[in-house]
Amino acid sequence: MAVSLVTVRRRGWGRLDEHERREEVNFGDMELLKQAISVIGPWHYMHGDTKVIIECDFSPFVEAYTINTESLNVAELSRTLSVEQIESALFPELEFVVKVTLEINGDLGRQQWYTSYFVEQFLYDVFFILNIARPGVCDFLGLRIDAGRGPVTELRLSADCFESGFRTLLAGNSIFAPRILPLSSVVYWYKKLNMGVRQRAESGVEKAIFSVLHICCGADADVVWVIWAFHALEAIYGTKVGEGFTNLVERISTLLELDAQGKGMLKKRLREMYDYRSSFVHGGYRVHHPMKNEIMDQSLNEDFTKLLEISQFGFNLVVLSLQALVEKGWYGLKIKEQMSGVLSDDFSV
Repeated sequence: MAVSLVTVRRRGWGRLDEHERREEVNFGDMELLKQAISVIGPWHYMHGDTKVIIECDFSPFVEAYTINTESLNVAELSRTLSVEQIESALFPELEFVVKVTLEINGDLGRQQWYTSYFVEQFLYDVFFILNIARPGVCDFLGLRIDAGRGPVTELRLSADCFESGFRTLLAGNSIFAPRILPLSSVVYWYKKLNMGVRQRAESGVEKAIFSVLHICCGADADVVWVIWAFHALEAIYGTKVGEGFTNLVERISTLLELDAQGKGMLKKRLREMYDYRSSFVHGGYRVHHPMKNEIMDQSLNEDFTKLLEISQFGFNLVVLSLQALVEKGWYGLKIKEQMSGVLSDDFSV
């Protein structure tokens, strides 16, 4: 058995944006993070004949969030702080320790070097779980994993899309906004998936989860996000090559229990996504220069606004679909097609 302590750091903690209902949002975030201390207990992985136990105290999450909230108030009221003081107040450093226990029969020294891999996997899991429970509450962009040996690993997991979805929820004007779920329900559901350290998706739900993470690893809105969103939706709803656009609309409407108006809205927005995907795949898309400089070419403003809107809708739809599965305790969908014969009574004479 070998035990290692891995230090994780991130400059800045808390939500990316300030909301009008800040006190309400902060209270809900704090409550969720407090729950994480007890709900997200020891995490277990198996890698070959190695059993890995991950233990993490989430108290520093709560402390950093509290400091961040108080610092924002101070920064708003004070006019005497220096730039360095304001930066330190607005971006307090989050630091916590992850305990990794390796239980293995064999050469421990040979195995200890890859400890940080399991910490990285654990943080991906935590990022997804917390943001599915309460979108936008956990941001790991620029988070650094230091195992004390070898290079420091940096995560590029941004909660920006989750945060934008949360804004839609607060606005209360869309049936396609992500929801808030009990953390315990999300943790239970996620553990039942039993993905472990698998790096290649084996089920439709796993494909959707990995697609969400790919979008969160992207720095800026990109048409590829639309591709990932469609990949996730088609994986969740089991649409196969050659099946029509209508089938996807019907299945989403059924799982999300949409009324006629909601179904109409879904069809319209999904069609916009589909057209973007088709234009990119088949060559009709007007590709942007890698610079993406809106000052050099102001025509990009409209393009970016529309792309961000479509991409965010797709992301919200994927998250909402996964949340619906969590609420129902489902780990995928079974699609059955039924056929029956036409009887003589069905004819009108």
